[in-house]
Amino acid sequence: MSEDFPRFPFSFRGDRLAPELAEMAAHRPVRRVITNTGTPAWLVAGHEEATAVLRDRRFSLSLTSDPTTPRQDDLLPPPPVTDTLNYFQRAGMLSELHRGLGPNQQYLTAGTVAGITRQVLGPFLAGEQPGDLVSGFIVPVSRALTFRLLGLTDDPRLDHEVLLGIFRTGPNCLEHVPECWQTGRDYIYGQLPRLRREKSGMLGRMVGMADASGVLTEEELADLFLFLVISQYGNPATFLGAATVALMRHPDITRRLRAEPEMMPQAVEELLRWTAFLGDGLPRIAREDVTVGGVLVRRGELVLVSTDGANHDPRVFPDPQRIDIDRRDNPHLRFSHGRHRCPGRTLAPMQAAATLRTLLEETGELSLAVSPDDIEWHPYHAITMPRALPVRWRTAESSPAAGAVG
Repeated sequence: MSEDFPRFPFSFRGDRLAPELAEMAAHRPVRRVITNTGTPAWLVAGHEEATAVLRDRRFSLSLTSDPTTPRQDDLLPPPPVTDTLNYFQRAGMLSELHRGLGPNQQYLTAGTVAGITRQVLGPFLAGEQPGDLVSGFIVPVSRALTFRLLGLTDDPRLDHEVLLGIFRTGPNCLEHVPECWQTGRDYIYGQLPRLRREKSGMLGRMVGMADASGVLTEEELADLFLFLVISQYGNPATFLGAATVALMRHPDITRRLRAEPEMMPQAVEELLRWTAFLGDGLPRIAREDVTVGGVLVRRGELVLVSTDGANHDPRVFPDPQRIDIDRRDNPHLRFSHGRHRCPGRTLAPMQAAATLRTLLEETGELSLAVSPDDIEWHPYHAITMPRALPVRWRTAESSPAAGAVG
């Protein structure tokens, strides 16, 4: 009976894995769950099983936008969002997408990221304590990095509540997401003339390619560009929220990173593995009957992949609950896998490493001003985000002992 299946998602915290996912990763990598829509789905939380689903073309992402198939939420995203890479390819923009988010991109160098981080940190560290690291640092630095990369100008109407609202899932998502999406789409419409004129940033190059191909409507183009905005914004915002909590809860790691800043890229890879990013699962629809992890998935059934669970699979990651910045073999699935793997898989870690390194350089001490259990996380969102992070700090210059951690 479907009522005997557990309801998924299990948790919306980014600083710890839900016990149900940890148990699945270790002992039961595939099981039935009930989604936000009340329909059954297969949840995949083992690393081997998740990798198999993500690379197998018999599991379709594009079919999740078909209203006749089961889904995890009441709201269907626009087709360009579920089939992003194909739309970019059709419009002749795929090569620029990979170039603009790849290892040789020039829109956001490590030096640029560090400079933007210092600009945002300055006013925050000069303010009163305790201060909210989310509103004072994480949100503004994520916005600034996103708009610099994409070549967009900021607009207060496209605030954090709108951007976060687009990630809304579960109850009441129909009341929030369409309005937030339309606000974002209107913002992109307003940016397109300037992008076409000035050819600024990654989107400035891409819009010319889209116009030359002529295969996209203006609405499809706006949806694609808005998807890039929310994905590029959501990635650093989500990571910084959970990663800074982790570092403040593990001062031994923070002390080491201050003493050995060259370890930061490797530490970021481990934090990308350890943090819980998703408030839902990566959806796929089975095109035919397929066996996964010894379980028969029937044609037309919904499969949800938990990369958070897969990243804690003890068969792949010994002692997965421990943050081990010396972990060498780290095939985490934070950026998915297979043909839909995130094109920003090299840019995002570089950006995260430069941001965190600068944060630790500018603060000689940084500590939570509340118990970790008192941190509130936004419920029913596709990304995990704390509502606020009250913190105390000493700047590097005023710290009584270099490298000290509170």
